[in-house]
Amino acid sequence: MKERFGKLSLYLINQAENEIKKINQQTLFQMAEVRKKARERNSESSLKMKAHFNETYNKLLNNSLSSYLLKIKEEVLKSKNKLMLELISDLTDLIKDKIKNNYSSYISLLLKNLENIKHFVDKPPEIIIHLNSIDFKYFSNNLGKIESILKNKVRLIRSKEEITGGFKCVIMAGYLSYDHTIDNQLKKSVSIIEIEFSKIFSDSEPDIRALENNYIQFIQNQKLAVNEYLKKYE
Repeated sequence: MKERFGKLSLYLINQAENEIKKINQQTLFQMAEVRKKARERNSESSLKMKAHFNETYNKLLNNSLSSYLLKIKEEVLKSKNKLMLELISDLTDLIKDKIKNNYSSYISLLLKNLENIKHFVDKPPEIIIHLNSIDFKYFSNNLGKIESILKNKVRLIRSKEEITGGFKCVIMAGYLSYDHTIDNQLKKSVSIIEIEFSKIFSDSEPDIRALENNYIQFIQNQKLAVNEYLKKYE
């Protein structure tokens, strides 16, 4: 996490410094014009022009600061979302491996889950069960394991959607459905994952604040430096 923010810091600081260089180049050109016109006007007018320039320059720096701080928030949110998606993907892959390596235990769990909800789903005229292709093939050859749990007619369907594991149960009477897929369980766990990620990112808040403070200080230094630019063109 610290390495990611280190790279983010370096990238954003370099990007911001390049923007400031562009501002400074524009500043030098503007001051050349100020100097030329100042020769033709009295000192009071020159001071007004310098004050106007100073105000404009500080406004540009403040805009750069606001833009930079917004980029930090956007990058942090993007990183958080990306890491969450990566974690869910890794969990899914891990579950797939567990199922593959111990398929009999997985089948026992699936049947147990069906047993737990049979009083909700065992309704006439039939119960439709959606399975992934692997489970569909298994239960097509072992339909008796499901029929021993349910009294009513059972129809198996190979799901068109990608299912990691588990099943979707549809009751024709009332058109009710129960989603007991692993994918749905993971979705329900997103809030828990978000809480854990909030803890991780709260640990990184000092790094984020340091990143913001570094650039705030950089902007302050640029504001102080404007007086030096002005002196060169007096």
